[in-house]
Amino acid sequence: MKLPPLNAVKVFEATARTGSFVAAATELGVSAAAVSLQIRKLEGFLGKPLFIRGNAGIVMTDAGRLIYPQLARALEGISSATSRILDYDVRSKITLSTLQSVADRWLVPALVDFSAEHAGVGLEIRVDNDPVDFARERIDLRIAFGAHFYPGLPVVPLFHDEVTPLCAPALLSCLDPEAMLMDLDDARFLRIEWGGSYASYPTWADWFAAVGCNRQLDPRTGIRFAGAGIAAAAAVRGAGVMLGSCRLLAQEIAAGLLVAPFASALPMPHPYCAVLPPGTQDSRVQSRALRDLLAALTIGSVAPRGPA
Repeated sequence: MKLPPLNAVKVFEATARTGSFVAAATELGVSAAAVSLQIRKLEGFLGKPLFIRGNAGIVMTDAGRLIYPQLARALEGISSATSRILDYDVRSKITLSTLQSVADRWLVPALVDFSAEHAGVGLEIRVDNDPVDFARERIDLRIAFGAHFYPGLPVVPLFHDEVTPLCAPALLSCLDPEAMLMDLDDARFLRIEWGGSYASYPTWADWFAAVGCNRQLDPRTGIRFAGAGIAAAAAVRGAGVMLGSCRLLAQEIAAGLLVAPFASALPMPHPYCAVLPPGTQDSRVQSRALRDLLAALTIGSVAPRGPA
C-alpha cells in the first residue's frame, strides 16, 4: 500500500476540521510551525497544495477537499478499532470459561462479592464445552466437571455435588414418594441430555437401582432437556420430576420452589474443579486478581446440604 506520512495525515485532518493552523496546533498540543511543517510534508508527498495561505487565513484547495472526507473516515476507523482493542484488553483481564449450568446456578452468585471488592478487575465469563484450548482462546480459568479433559494441568477442587429427585410442591402433594416411583407416568420423569462429552451423570436407571425400585422408563416418552437449568425451569412449573443437583439448585430448594421427596441422594462421579492453564502451578506466576478469584470461588464452593 502506498501510504502518506500518517502523522502528517493526522495534522491535516485537524487543520481542515478546525480551519486554522493555530487551532489545530492547540488541539494537538504542538506549535503552529510544527503544524505547517507537517502540512508541507504531506503536500510534498502528494505533489499538490492542500491549502492556500493568505493574510486572512487558510483556504482548502480542490485537492484538499477531495481527500479530506476519506482521510477523516480512515482516521476515525483507526481510532474506533484501537478503542475497541484497548477496551477489550482492560475489561478482559481474567477470562473465565465454564459450563452453562455452572454459570447460571453457581458461578454468577459466587462472583458477586469478588466483583464488589475488585471493581478494577475486568471479568469475561464464557460458556464453552470441554475440552477448551487455553492458549488459543486466551482462557485464564476453566470451571469444569472433573479434570479428566485436562491431564497434567493445575487443578483446584471446588465442590462435589449430589443429585436427588426434585419436583414442584404441587406435584408432590398429589402423590406420596412410593407412588411417584411406581405409579407416576413415564412422561413425567424429566430427562437431561448432558451432551456427547459427558456420559457419567447419574440417570433415572441409576436412581431406581440405588433405591431398590424395579422400574425402567420408556426412552421414547417424556421431555429431554439440553441442560439442568432448562429442566429445573420445567420442574418448577410442575412439568414433572427431575434428577437434580442439590448444589446447583440450592436456591430453588431453599425457596420452596422445588422439594425433595427422598432423604437420600446419589453422588456425582466427579467433583467440580477450577483448571488453570499450563505454567500457573506456582502461585508466583499467577496474577493477584486470579489468586483472589480462586480464593473467592473456593470459599463460595462450601455448599449447603441437600436433602438430609
